[in-house]
Amino acid sequence: MTIKGKESEPQPSKPNFIIIGLAFALFVIGIHQSITVGFEYSYWIFMLSISLLLLHRYLKQKNRTEGGSK
Repeated sequence: MTIKGKESEPQPSKPNFIIIGLAFALFVIGIHQSITVGFEYSYWIFMLSISLLLLHRYLKQKNRTEGGSK
């Protein structure tokens, strides 16, 4: 969509915001769990958070390449 001759950036979709929010929430939960019960019991929470961040980056890169090839 153009506004007064300027092309706007493609807006990220809702699932991307959900993925980032969930990754941030899991990171905060992981910090809390590592303080209370120890890092070895919260390691999987951090790994899930990092996996969601990598998924977000992959989807963002995929959207850029699809937008540029059209």
